[in-house]
Parts: sequence; structure tokens; C-alpha cells
Amino acid sequence: MSTANDLCILTATLDDWDSVLVLLSELNDTLDAADLRATVVVIDDGSSVFVEPEQFPVKDWANIIEVRVVTLYRNLGNQRAVSVGLGYIATELPGLPVVLMDADLEDQPKYLPVLIEKMREADNKIVFAERSERSEGHSFRLFYGVYQRLYKMLTGLPISIGNYSAIPAKLVPRVASISEIASHFPAGIMRARVPYTTIHSVRGTRRFGESKMRLVSLIIHGLSGFAVHADVVGVRIVLGILATIAVIAGIVGVLIFQKLFTDMHSIGWTSQIVVLLISFMAQIFVAAIFIVFLVLANRNQTSFMPIADHDKFIMDVLRLS
Repeated sequence: MSTANDLCILTATLDDWDSVLVLLSELNDTLDAADLRATVVVIDDGSSVFVEPEQFPVKDWANIIEVRVVTLYRNLGNQRAVSVGLGYIATELPGLPVVLMDADLEDQPKYLPVLIEKMREADNKIVFAERSERSEGHSFRLFYGVYQRLYKMLTGLPISIGNYSAIPAKLVPRVASISEIASHFPAGIMRARVPYTTIHSVRGTRRFGESKMRLVSLIIHGLSGFAVHADVVGVRIVLGILATIAVIAGIVGVLIFQKLFTDMHSIGWTSQIVVLLISFMAQIFVAAIFIVFLVLANRNQTSFMPIADHDKFIMDVLRLS
């Protein structure tokens, strides 16, 4: 029987079992110090090597009640794998709060008690570990800063959070019913208007191997955040294009006025450039409108819902206790 100090920890991995084992050991120490107990669900996102039970010395981890390794039929990518995990927990481990974290040790276990404490204080809110400091190089931080500003401009929402979060038990079924979390977990939470708050954290460093997130994967992940808010982004782009067209139209009006009613000299090809610009902007405007209507129409289509569809992707569940 679960108690008030019991929780579920969800993480996903792809051929990174060394990190998972260290994470479990550190989690056990952290849980012990905070007088907490946890069931850990590890999503095997299509690893090339199947996990062996003897790899997990669960009996040595007094504060980890059970480890469940959920093996997927194929690699789905981190965000969709996590959404499958949330669907599994919502149906198989109901009534437990969930801490979602990466398995590569960049989400430091030491913040878990703070997340839980804040979650209990906030009651009906998800608590994210906001990355106040990052461990990546200057180039990554520069591009991430640009991404944050662009995200704020196009969606109207800030983005400084990742997967690392604590979800109250009563919100787990709601979160597991949000289809957008399969594309981008934080953006999906914001899109569904699930209340959340944050704590400050410092991102840790990977200790084993290299990240599976290459440049292309990072770009896809970033664009997925925009895609969750596709209709809002589309409308904001349309409004931006309309504002630009209005400016260009104003310039055209000034040029026509100068040519017809003043003696001021104007460059002969200026009007041609302006006409070309208007034509170009009009085409972009039509394309943006089409995209917005396409996104709005797509709302009526059946989409992946983790709580209902997760079992279609699960090949096996290995329970270790």
C-alpha cells in the first residue's frame, strides 16, 4: 500500500544503461535522506541491447521499492517515449505523484526533494526545475538564448524549462491525456494550460558516452516546441506580415506622392523593388493563412493520447523488486 511518502520516478533511455544504474544509486541515496520511497519506471526507447535483470541490484536500494523496465517495440524519441511512460503510469500505477527526469544525469537527483516539497506546497501545480545555470558551452547558450527570445515572440510564452518536473498525483491522468506532450513535454503542458511553477536548478553534466541529441535532433526538438503552438505561431506570423505590408504600402504611398505632387527626385527602380516586395509578402501571407487553416482543421483529427494509446507501443515490462 502506498503512503504519502511514496512516488513514481519516470525516465527514458536509449543504450545508456551505465547512466541509468548510477542514477538509480544516487536516487536511492537522495530518497533515503528525504525519507521518501519510489517506484522507478525506466522506458527502454528501443535500445540495441536488451537489459538483463542481474544488472539491477534492487535489493541494495532500500528506498527504491521496485524498478520497472518498459521496453518499447521501436525507438520513438525521448518525448514520445516519455509520453508512453506517463500513459503507462496513469493506468498501472495510479494515485502516485510522478517525477519526470532524464537518465543521463544532467537532471541532478539532489533537486528531487525540493521538487516534491514545492509540489506539496503548490498543491494543484506541476513543478519544473528551471535551468538557471547551464553546463553547455558558450555557443549552445548563445543559440539557446536566441531560441528563447524567438519562442517568446512567436508564442507569447517563456521557455526555460525541460522535462525535469514533479507532477501531483491528481494531475497525472490529465497530463497523460495531453497529446502534445508526445512532441514537446513543456510546450504541451503550457498549451493545455496546466498550472505550473518552477524552482531554480543547475543542469548537471553527462558522465557516460555522448548525447544522442545531435544538431539536427536539437533543431527538430526546438521546432517541435513551436509546432505545439502552430496556430498561435501562424496567426502571429500573419499579423507580422500584415504589419510589414502596411509599412511597405506606406512607403509606396510616399513614393507616389513625391512623384506626382513634388519635385523631389526618386530613383527609377525604387518603385519596382517595392512592388516586388509587396508581391513577395502577399505570397507569404497567403501561405501563412493556408498553414493556419490547415492547423485548425487538423484539430478535428484523432491524435495520439498517451493514456489511451500507450499499450500499442509497449513490447515488454520487466518488474524488478
